Amino acid sequence: MTSPHPERALGRAAALLVLALLPACDVPSGTGGREVRFTLELATAAAPSRPAGSFTTSTGWDVTLESAVIALGPVYLYENPPHLVARGPARGPAGGLWDVLVPPAHAHAGSEHFFGGEVKGEWLGQLAFDALAPGARLVDTPGTAGGVRSLSIGLHPPRASIAGDAGGLGGHHAYVVGVATRGDLEIPFEGGLDIEAEGNKREVAGIPLEAELDDGVSVTIELHLEAWFDEAHFDRLTEESPRGRFLLDRSTQAGAAWFIGARSAAAFSARGSRPADRGEGL
Repeated sequence: MTSPHPERALGRAAALLVLALLPACDVPSGTGGREVRFTLELATAAAPSRPAGSFTTSTGWDVTLESAVIALGPVYLYENPPHLVARGPARGPAGGLWDVLVPPAHAHAGSEHFFGGEVKGEWLGQLAFDALAPGARLVDTPGTAGGVRSLSIGLHPPRASIAGDAGGLGGHHAYVVGVATRGDLEIPFEGGLDIEAEGNKREVAGIPLEAELDDGVSVTIELHLEAWFDEAHFDRLTEESPRGRFLLDRSTQAGAAWFIGARSAAAFSARGSRPADRGEGL
């Protein structure tokens, strides 16, 4: 017999189909909830054929940093990817024209919120990271087995328990000493970066990451120093420090560019791997 209400029958059939497909779309990996210990590494990315701390800005300055120290931590790893932002139209890998989705990192304003989902791993410490040194390795970092797709990193003032040599920070969030040249003009500079406790300004969240947390896995966070001063105009510095270098602070264009660049999407990247040798950590 034909149903007197075929649309209702079709609706019930569609609902049953959705319910039947839901388990198949979300099959647990069997590793969720298992505690693991992974390695967190901090490193500095270098421009091709140049040492770390040597780069050319978009404003035409060749910069060589003689010292670059930043207080980093804590670090949180999340199960969800960053928000997707359309940057298209652009040509995709298959040659078709579509809107390419790019996951940006965010230094949040107070009204924003990053929906990272479950925290899959965390390092609650803080390190005075010497960005011109080989790097740092933090072993036995606690986590939960499974996929991670983004992370956040704190940019806070140095606390009493900070690891590493905090002397180079001078009490600031970060401190740099360097020289910028353009043509015949040479500008020696130095200064400290301070970030106010306003909203989530002291956190860079939504850094893309593709990794599967498990025992022995390594997650590397790379700092991109060229992002710090990419928009800086060093010839606008006027005040000198006690050491005879031009002084960077937020009142200067170069200091304001540093404040923006250090908290930008370009300042950090992350990747996961399984290293052969975990070595020793802090």
